[in-house]
Amino acid sequence: DRPTMIPYPDKVEFVKKKEIFLSKWFEKKRPLNVLELSEIFFNIERNYFALVLLTGFIQVVKDVQIKKFLTKGKDLAQKQIQYLNDTLTKEDLIGTIMVNSEVSTSTVSPFSEKLIMNLVTILNTQGLTYIGHALATSARIDLATEYSKLIPEILQYGKEGTDILIERGWMEEPPHAPNRKELAEN
Repeated sequence: DRPTMIPYPDKVEFVKKKEIFLSKWFEKKRPLNVLELSEIFFNIERNYFALVLLTGFIQVVKDVQIKKFLTKGKDLAQKQIQYLNDTLTKEDLIGTIMVNSEVSTSTVSPFSEKLIMNLVTILNTQGLTYIGHALATSARIDLATEYSKLIPEILQYGKEGTDILIERGWMEEPPHAPNRKELAEN
């Protein structure tokens, strides 16, 4: 995949009207800028990677609860890809399509379900970080609104994964800062 091509600028341009650059609800939208396009492309690619990974994991996992959790993650990744590709299409830009992403037909897992759950939960946290970054770099209100809608869904999915890890005793507690108040009381 390649990101959307934009013409190489032949001169430096400065924003003349903030009202045009910072889009409003009911005004004509300006074209996507290079930062917004980069975030869209990166998040599409990241979610395609998630689709491939989750497809393989769903295929090899035996536990029904974990399989449902992974399937929900796959649906969430597809939803994000759909929104981001639709955004490109509405801008008369070509969306990206997944290429060369074959998953074998093996049903034998090379990893434990514990490792799979921990990996997916950690990758979900990274996905949240990337959507947050895309939100922070988007000056168009329509993009910021959609990214803001995705964040609670990603958080909820992460909570479900964490709940499974805790219920099964698979989540190691990270080190904590010392509780100075408790130490002072003793």
